[in-house]
Amino acid sequence: MGEIVTERLVENFGELMDYGFTAGLEEALDEVAVGHKQWKKVLGDFYDEFRRKLTVAEHPKKGMRSNQPTETDIPCPQCGRPMQIRTASTGVFLGCSGYALPPKERCKSTLNLIPGDEAIAVRDESSVGKGEAGDEEDAGDEVEARLLLTKRHCPICKTAMNSYLVDESRKLHVCGNNPDCPGYEVETGTFQIKGYDGPVLECDKCGEDMQLKSGRFGKYFGCTSDVCKNTRKLLRSGEAAPPKVDPIPMPHLRCERCDDFYLLRDGAAGIFLAASQFPKHRETRAPTVAELIEVKDKLDPKYRYLADAPKTDPDGRPAVVRFARKTREQYVTSEVDGKATAWRAHYRDGRWVEERSAASERPTPRRMAAREAAAPRKRAAARKPAGRKAKAARPAAGKRSKA
Repeated sequence: MGEIVTERLVENFGELMDYGFTAGLEEALDEVAVGHKQWKKVLGDFYDEFRRKLTVAEHPKKGMRSNQPTETDIPCPQCGRPMQIRTASTGVFLGCSGYALPPKERCKSTLNLIPGDEAIAVRDESSVGKGEAGDEEDAGDEVEARLLLTKRHCPICKTAMNSYLVDESRKLHVCGNNPDCPGYEVETGTFQIKGYDGPVLECDKCGEDMQLKSGRFGKYFGCTSDVCKNTRKLLRSGEAAPPKVDPIPMPHLRCERCDDFYLLRDGAAGIFLAASQFPKHRETRAPTVAELIEVKDKLDPKYRYLADAPKTDPDGRPAVVRFARKTREQYVTSEVDGKATAWRAHYRDGRWVEERSAASERPTPRRMAAREAAAPRKRAAARKPAGRKAKAARPAAGKRSKA
């Protein structure tokens, strides 16, 4: 999209997009500063020319070239109309040609396209010899080099084509000059995305199939239903992340830094409290066990054991639910001024086990003041023995020299 916008701007506003425009304008402003030119005339000359070019660019026929979609022979999965190759800020995708129809007949169906460099063709296992790990790496490099050499060229303008994966059986090759050139080809075969060799998932919300997609934050599974917007992250291990739990509204818990209330959400790091108006408000915090007990009946079965955890530590401080990334488990602990104490409780064999680490807890202000007051006396006491030993050593050394 950025290349298309830049190309259109250069065609219609060549002088404004030129590197020398800024330098020339700075020189004119320098002359204004020393009194050789009038600033109104400098800005007036610029806006007169800019307004004229802007009027020409806005002309419906002779103005700036529009970004027209390219129609294909791929049928829409919803209405059967031809799909069109479209370019947006998020990249290239397929959109139904029925989108331009009146609202009652309009079809908003789209198909996500995964860049071709993230997809590989599935070859017959018998054609690939089994060898050492180094041989497999060499085979992979050879396949990648062969793909570069066999990159398709547009049948219309002979420009190199960009490939996109439509699904596991179709790959779409689009001319590199698109949308100016309508050239495209559809390749059929068996393909899969690099890093994933698992089965097709069933949506845990509506039961439809979930399609593997590629977004701003990496690969993920998205439901193919128009009504359901359920998604599941693809983990580094190649497995799909566990299904998400619906958020639980907690309007009685107000946010601390914004005028909003919390929702109890399920994330990759367990459950947490987040502002209901995300992403407008991005405030989050860990829930306490007492807050989970209030909504125990609404908790997902996999999280109900957290409501049975100790509500407080032995000193009466509230127990907070935390997540351990190394062990991938949730535990409870208490905090003082935002810092975790030495007390923890872990869920082991169907029951909560409390423990206290060997490290001492954070000292209280009174203890810290006492330590600071005692520090000078300790340093003085540490220096006295050293001085006495030195004085005792000097006479002894004198006696040896006389002897």
